[in-house]
Amino acid sequence: MLRALLLVLFVFLSSCASTPDFDIRTQTVAYKDLTEINSPKGEPIIIAVYDFSDLTGQKKPSDTVASMSTAVTQGSYQLLIQALQRAGEGKWFRVVERASLPSLLQERKLIRSTRQQVNGEGAEPLPPLLFAGAYITGGIVGYDSNTKTGGLGARVLGIQTHKQWRQDVVTIILRLVNVQSGEVVITTTVEKTIISSETGGDVFKYFDADTMLVEIEAGVARNEPVTYAIRKAIEKAVVDLINTGAKKELWEFDVPIIPVPEIKDYLDTTNDVEMNGKVIHPQYDIKVDIGEEMVEKTYEDYLEEKKLKKELEDEKLNEQSDEKLIDTAEEEAWNQVDDTETIEEQDENTDNDSGDSNNPNQ
Repeated sequence: MLRALLLVLFVFLSSCASTPDFDIRTQTVAYKDLTEINSPKGEPIIIAVYDFSDLTGQKKPSDTVASMSTAVTQGSYQLLIQALQRAGEGKWFRVVERASLPSLLQERKLIRSTRQQVNGEGAEPLPPLLFAGAYITGGIVGYDSNTKTGGLGARVLGIQTHKQWRQDVVTIILRLVNVQSGEVVITTTVEKTIISSETGGDVFKYFDADTMLVEIEAGVARNEPVTYAIRKAIEKAVVDLINTGAKKELWEFDVPIIPVPEIKDYLDTTNDVEMNGKVIHPQYDIKVDIGEEMVEKTYEDYLEEKKLKKELEDEKLNEQSDEKLIDTAEEEAWNQVDDTETIEEQDENTDNDSGDSNNPNQ
């Protein structure tokens, strides 16, 4: 049973250790806004690139031995030209060659001399070279290693697993220079992180009464390509350059203007109008009832109306008070009359009693 287990592990590790597949593919745009940005208004801008190189002097980081290889690519100039040509699907810039200008002039000289030898003095001249109104320069100015590191691991009964990661940062600067004045018109700086990670595990155990040792290790590491990170940072810098130039009114975006139909707030009564297949005369056939005109009240009107309402309420209260006083007075007068009649009746009764007592016949 143990031998079968070891055989299975050997086959599994052999398959994992096989050579990975390599593929060949065409590089696509890493920063999507580079191709999705709006086109410029007018013709593409003629621009030149003189130098865009590695200014860091940084060597490839290594924890074991010193490396003589540079940390970043030395072909960033070519990546910048490619990014400029791809901007806005090729509608933003026309890039003219300047790095290999001596070779270009030498080739034009050969063409000119060959034509003169064949056609003599009547040889067709070459068209003039394009000149740029501005040129771009800059470079890779920083590569910082191990700006962040981290990891996680655990081991239980001889079985261990772990994960580690590391972050580097690359920095580029792009400048746009006006050829006529020599002024640096635009400067943009872009930083891009580079992530490297490694995941692995191992088994270290004894079997068969601690007489047989089994040790298994497996892992995988993934490093973000530095060239890819630099290419993405350059494409981002080109997009920032275009947006900054638009803000400074160096160029304009070709934004389509959508026509808005005229909205009339009145009815044309001078011409006949066709509605629902019928021709009507607006001045005769259309009548609009706008209803009662509502006058908008101001705050002063509201205060005046509130004041009048309060005065009316006060007058009503006063009238009610006067009526109540009158009713009270009348009620008191009637009460006095009743009291007077009662007193008179009592006096008459008293007189009658007195007359009866003085009569001798009783």
